[in-house]
Amino acid sequence: MTDWNAAEDHVDRALEFFKRGRLDEAEKSLRLALEIAPDRGDWLFNLALTLDASGRLNEAIDFYLDAVAALPEEGEILGAAGVALAKAGRPEEALEHLGKACLIDPASEEAWAARIEVLSGLERHDEAENVYYLSQQYLDEYPNCLFAMGESLFARKELDRAAWCFREAASQDPSLPRIRARLGAVLAESGRTHRAVRMFIQDLREDPGSTRTLMEFGDLLSKLGRYGEAEEKYRRILELQPADIEAHLRLAQLSMRIGKNEQAVAELELIRSLAPEDDSTILHLAAALLALKRKREARRLLVEHAEILIKVSDRDETARLCDLLLAAGLPGIATDILEKMMSRTRNDIGLLRRLAFARFDGGDTRGGDRASRRLVRLDSTLAASHENLVLGALHAHRSALARMRLNRGLASCPGDERLRRLRVLLLLKWVPTLLHGIRNHFSKRS
Repeated sequence: MTDWNAAEDHVDRALEFFKRGRLDEAEKSLRLALEIAPDRGDWLFNLALTLDASGRLNEAIDFYLDAVAALPEEGEILGAAGVALAKAGRPEEALEHLGKACLIDPASEEAWAARIEVLSGLERHDEAENVYYLSQQYLDEYPNCLFAMGESLFARKELDRAAWCFREAASQDPSLPRIRARLGAVLAESGRTHRAVRMFIQDLREDPGSTRTLMEFGDLLSKLGRYGEAEEKYRRILELQPADIEAHLRLAQLSMRIGKNEQAVAELELIRSLAPEDDSTILHLAAALLALKRKREARRLLVEHAEILIKVSDRDETARLCDLLLAAGLPGIATDILEKMMSRTRNDIGLLRRLAFARFDGGDTRGGDRASRRLVRLDSTLAASHENLVLGALHAHRSALARMRLNRGLASCPGDERLRRLRVLLLLKWVPTLLHGIRNHFSKRS
């Protein structure tokens, strides 16, 4: 037998192994063939497909690109390389390969759809729409393009157009994976929740093992207050994929929402054992511990991870972190984080309100006073800030200033019950009562 015949035998065996799902053996056979004929583009492509199916995406990309170099005019190979590059987070290279694929083989709907998807992911939605309309000049039916266009429109909250795209995609190809689930997501976003639920149920009847659909349906059911059904969907995911971190996290969040905090702690600790390098669960676990009155454990957790937490730059995460630090009795760390954040967003009322209370709670009355004055300059209707300014003046034994600040507060917030109660106390000269343990009186109301 010649070397060439031996190589072809290896390729034939690889094809059989691939069909049976024996990917390791398919890879070995293809590598043996390529040792004999290393420049065969079609064999390089087959090895890329095998590695891709094995979940070894980066290795697969190297062979996709080798196959493209060997067969630069093969639209199928260019398209597959583009899809792989997109999955690997290399969108510009993906667009280059997909664009060539569409020019060489304009009947390749997969290449057109992948271009739309990549452009949408880059938020270049106008370009995505142009590609969508261009594809229709070459394709009689284009369900995948409709699906990708629907996702682009959904991302832009153009819900009616997105729903039309998903419906039309389902009409052209009823077997398209997750098409009813995506239509259900659009319907849920537009307030048509009963129809959305029916779409998800129908999708799961056809593909009961879709973890993405189970997750999205669980999220919708949780949003609708159907907590038992939502929990069942998350647990179904964990039956299929026991180490699914996101499903464990969803289950923990749901448990906290319905008051099952012990169960939430168990789920969160399991996540930390599955992914010890993942710090995203620290805040969830601290919140669950605080809900269980296990403040000492929550404090220890937050202090141990203070350096990581201080690097938080997202505004909403910063606010949530600082609320937990204050609830755990750690105003000093909260103050440090908020001061750094406020240097970038000086007029953020929510963060400034937290900074004022953190300073008061940490015993820095002057700092809290300064922050509260900034707050009332930004929004004079913040009753809590007026209240804290009055208490701050009393703490400094400046009764006249306290009365002046109280009058200003009542002028801006005449119906606030706590400000009116402060006026009664001042009129009755119960200032000593107020001053006793005054640090605990400062308000963190919104």
